[in-house]
Amino acid sequence: MGRLLPCAIVLTLALRPTPTRADDGCLAGASTLADQRAMATLRASLETSCPCAAAKSRGTFRRCGKGVLAAAVGDATLRSACEKTAKRVIKTASCGTQQVPCGRVQPAAGVVASCKVRRAAACTDRARFDQTACSDATYCADVVDWSAGTCSDVRVPGPYGVGVRVITFTKQSAVNPNDPRPLDVVVWYPTTPGAGPIDGRYDGVLDAPVDGSGAPYPVVMFSHGSCGFPTQSLFLWPLVASRGYVVIAPPHPGNTLFEFPTCSTPQAQLASAVERPQDVRFTLDQMLAENANPGSAFFGVLDPTRIGMSGHSFGGFTTYLAATQDTRYRVAIPMAAAVPPSHPVLTIPSLTMISTADSVVNNNATRSQYDLAATPKYFVEIANTGHFAYSDGCFPSPDCNPPVTLTQDEAHLAVLRWVIPFLEWYLKGDDRFAAFFETPQPVGVTVQIN
Repeated sequence: MGRLLPCAIVLTLALRPTPTRADDGCLAGASTLADQRAMATLRASLETSCPCAAAKSRGTFRRCGKGVLAAAVGDATLRSACEKTAKRVIKTASCGTQQVPCGRVQPAAGVVASCKVRRAAACTDRARFDQTACSDATYCADVVDWSAGTCSDVRVPGPYGVGVRVITFTKQSAVNPNDPRPLDVVVWYPTTPGAGPIDGRYDGVLDAPVDGSGAPYPVVMFSHGSCGFPTQSLFLWPLVASRGYVVIAPPHPGNTLFEFPTCSTPQAQLASAVERPQDVRFTLDQMLAENANPGSAFFGVLDPTRIGMSGHSFGGFTTYLAATQDTRYRVAIPMAAAVPPSHPVLTIPSLTMISTADSVVNNNATRSQYDLAATPKYFVEIANTGHFAYSDGCFPSPDCNPPVTLTQDEAHLAVLRWVIPFLEWYLKGDDRFAAFFETPQPVGVTVQIN
């Protein structure tokens, strides 16, 4: 499985709501969230006023950036406390040079990710650290925050295009065995880039051919939330597929948005608690049968030794049950999960995610459930987000109330920052991604080692 950290890590995204305090340090205390947004605004202004591709020299870019920064501080768009931090962002950009940001990762205990702008030819591994020329990046700040020095930016799609198919598998109901239960399963998978037009309903090319060049691919099962649907998290799963995964998302009939409002009744919830684990197991069985069928488009595409289970809300509840009832799973990712009353104990590597403003599930119950899990395990708590940080949609509510809470785009970036490295490390076995779980973390994130 690769290099393991010596103990579990609890990660907290410590974004603080407005109002800010004038005496706070940059990106600290009550000013953190406002400062992060101000820095993002500054970066956007730099791209507009000082486009990197148009910079004739590094000095030209820095002078332009200095002017943009002065204007931001002058009109109080950016607090003066953040001026030094912003100068460092500008100074460590590669704009106007033939050089590149060089990401560095020290693979020893206590690893520190860092970055310097240098010639690509000089950006090679050394005895005590690994270096990678990040030719697609222009800011060292991005290399550290979003790739942990690896040059694999979690915000960026992988090398594959995204194909998607909807396959109907029919099983018998676990609650009413005489009733058929058709499952319109959504499957995202790697295809060749440019395979066809993107279908916005799925954020992939519908019925595109499978690119088998990297097969067999790891598999991730995804269980949607109560009154949700398989495509509720398009910000996440198509991007995961582009990195060389097959993502399989069954619906849970009777507990989907298409049955609203009856999907949320106590009767529907109780029935779904029984049906959901069986839906997931049956779907996985059917897809593995497709994998073994020479006549299937998925023949030889799935790796049955690398399967992960994930889910949001009631899907997190399903994740706990599926991952503890089926030995085929290698990792588990419960997100804003409801906890089953039986308190099943995760014994495989797990990434547990919660949101501090969640008004739907009991975060304390999730923390207690995390405490029971075996190591290696990781706990990510995203402040100023609510229950729907893990889905595309969010209805106006205390859970979704920008600027007090994060916007959906901001929350989604926080989710990507942890889910993708966890999968790459523990399911795909790429040790480089261990750096994401060590130091330094992105600004606004604190790490506590148990």
